Amino acid sequence: MTARRDGRKLGDAAPCLRRGFGIGKRERVANARILSWNVNGIRSCVSKGFVDWLAQARADVVGLQETRAELEHFPAELRALARFPQLHQSTATSRKGYSGVALLSRQAPLEVTTELGDAAFDAEGRFQLARYPGVLIANVYFPNGSGKERDNARVPFKLAFTRRVFDVVEAAMRQTGLPSLVMGDFNTAPAAIDLARPKANEKTSGFLPEERRCLVECFERGFVDAFRALHPARVEYSWWSQRFGVREKNIGWRIDLVAVSRDLLPHVRRAFVLGEVRGSDHCPVGIEIAGGLL
Repeated sequence: MTARRDGRKLGDAAPCLRRGFGIGKRERVANARILSWNVNGIRSCVSKGFVDWLAQARADVVGLQETRAELEHFPAELRALARFPQLHQSTATSRKGYSGVALLSRQAPLEVTTELGDAAFDAEGRFQLARYPGVLIANVYFPNGSGKERDNARVPFKLAFTRRVFDVVEAAMRQTGLPSLVMGDFNTAPAAIDLARPKANEKTSGFLPEERRCLVECFERGFVDAFRALHPARVEYSWWSQRFGVREKNIGWRIDLVAVSRDLLPHVRRAFVLGEVRGSDHCPVGIEIAGGLL
């Protein structure tokens, strides 16, 4: 695990930080709003109104995926936002303009690491783990299983990456004693209710049996899909093909998720999908948690 700025490792959090999860008298603190959005290119999304949306989103933490830009190429409007003085980024070193995640935060995390401990994974710039006083927040852009030939050649990489993410988050939870959430574009619809045409996509990456099984196995370690836990039967999608008319007909997939550890779930106040928000082929998703955790 990456060392902190002050030299201590993630597991060396002071006892007062460990107690941050005990809300107690802090229950009256306003809820913290945490959002996740695959922007499909941050520069493109900004040109379509991202900054205006962010100004009214009331967010405390925003995780972005598929940013596809180096920090110096991030739009100046984002780097100058007064509400989000903290901007942390991970970019792909394997090739420019590929993948990438970024975290916007109202307050400074105690630590941010971008390492999964595997060079092949880390080279794609898909992972961030931020530690706050009362919660760990992972912002992740999980790989698509489709290969260059539009086959499923990348599925083994995707499954290994997914397992590694949960390995790292679990290790951080043990070290700090903090609950956690994993948010981002999971590139997998968990169940048939989560896509418009499940039967037609059983051999498509994103709904393959092995992909769904991997997700179940990771969640069984002690995580819950927050949206589905609060809305067992609600049909909402977070991604639509860019083919003409598909989004208008709502032929979509719910592949953008917020998975919360079971000890965090009682403190989740809301879970939602903002399907009306445009600017990408994905829409934002998010949760609200007890405010004393950040």
